[in-house]
Amino acid sequence: MSEPEFDLDDLRREIDQIDDRLHDLLMERAAVVQRIASAKRGATPMRPEREAQILRRLIARHRGPLPAVAVAYVWRELISALTRMQAPVAVALHAAHHTLDHFDIARSHFGAAHIDFHDTPAQALRAIAEGGGQVVAVMPLPASDDGAWWPLLASTDAARPRIVARLPFVRDGSSNVESVVVAPFTTGASGDDASYLIIVTGAGTEISRGRLADRLSAAGMPGQCIDSRQRGGDTLHLFEIDGVLDDRDSRLGALLSAHGDEIAQVIPAGSYARPVTAPGR
Repeated sequence: MSEPEFDLDDLRREIDQIDDRLHDLLMERAAVVQRIASAKRGATPMRPEREAQILRRLIARHRGPLPAVAVAYVWRELISALTRMQAPVAVALHAAHHTLDHFDIARSHFGAAHIDFHDTPAQALRAIAEGGGQVVAVMPLPASDDGAWWPLLASTDAARPRIVARLPFVRDGSSNVESVVVAPFTTGASGDDASYLIIVTGAGTEISRGRLADRLSAAGMPGQCIDSRQRGGDTLHLFEIDGVLDDRDSRLGALLSAHGDEIAQVIPAGSYARPVTAPGR
C-alpha cells in the first residue's frame, strides 16, 4: 500500500495554527500567574514543590514521539520566565568539580536568570544572605566529591538558607552529575519528598551512625547517614530521611527529649521533591 501524499504547504499552515493556539495559551497562563502574584502579596514566587507536581503530572501523561525530557525543558523555561515576571531571580553557582555540568543544570532549571560563579561555598551562601530574597545558590550534591560544604547549613537561625530542590529534576540518564538549590525560604510537600537533617553530637559523645539511625527510626524519621564531619569538638552527621521536615516538627523535640544525652542538636537543612526519570522515546 502506497504512503499517503501530503501537501507541505498545508502541513506548514497547520503548524502555524497550532503555534497560534499555543501562543494564546501561553499568554493566558501568564495572565493567571499575574493574578496569583497579586494574591501572594510579596511572598516568594518560587514554589519548588508546586513546580515538581506540574512536571510529574506532565511526564506521566506524555505520549508520542517527542522526548519527555524535551517537554520538561520547555516547561522549565516557561516556569522560570513566569517566576522572573513576578520578581527578579539570580543564581549563585559554586562547584569545585564538573563546573560546566553544574552550570548546564542551573541554566536548564532557571532559564535566562543571571548566574554568578563563586569560588567558595561560603561566598555562594553569602550571596543568598545579601540578595534580599532574590538570590538562590546552586551547589554540588551534599556529600559528593566536592560536597563537604553542607556543615555551613548547621545554623539555628530561623532565616538560614536551606536546600529546596535536587537537580536535574527530570532525568534522562545522560549525566550522573547532580546539584541542589539552596534558598532563603522553605519548601512544602510535593507528594514524594526527602529531607536533609543535621545531627550534632558533642565532644566526648561516642555514638555510631547506625545507632543514630536507630534513634531516628524510633522517632518516626527513618533515614540514612550520608556524611559526617568534625566542627571544632563536635561531630556533624548529615542524614537523608523520608518526607518533609521543618523546625516545628514535633518529632525533633521528641528525639532530643529522649536522647539529649547523646544528641546535642537536630537541625533541618532543607527538603526536596524526589526527581523523576523521563521515559525513553
